[in-house]
Amino acid sequence: MKDFAEIYVNQKIYTYAVPAGEQAAAEIGCAAEVTLRGKNYTGYILRFVARPEFKTLPVQKISGGSNFGADLVELVGWIADYYKCFPETAVKLITPK
Repeated sequence: MKDFAEIYVNQKIYTYAVPAGEQAAAEIGCAAEVTLRGKNYTGYILRFVARPEFKTLPVQKISGGSNFGADLVELVGWIADYYKCFPETAVKLITPK
């Protein structure tokens, strides 16, 4: 299910709801336009998650195509675990500039 996604935006990872109209285009690694503290940002989908217990904001728009694949997201997990760093720090290594 692609109802909720963890998105790397503004050097942190947040959970957003993926609207039904955007779920077909949603893939791991693709860019997503989201609202954070009243401002619009572009983030990257890291993984899809189950419904969280807290309220989420919806993704505004999903850009087609993946900017990095699931294998790089897996690498982020390994880097964070091996080097004992925050996943946000590891994501900085793979995100496009």
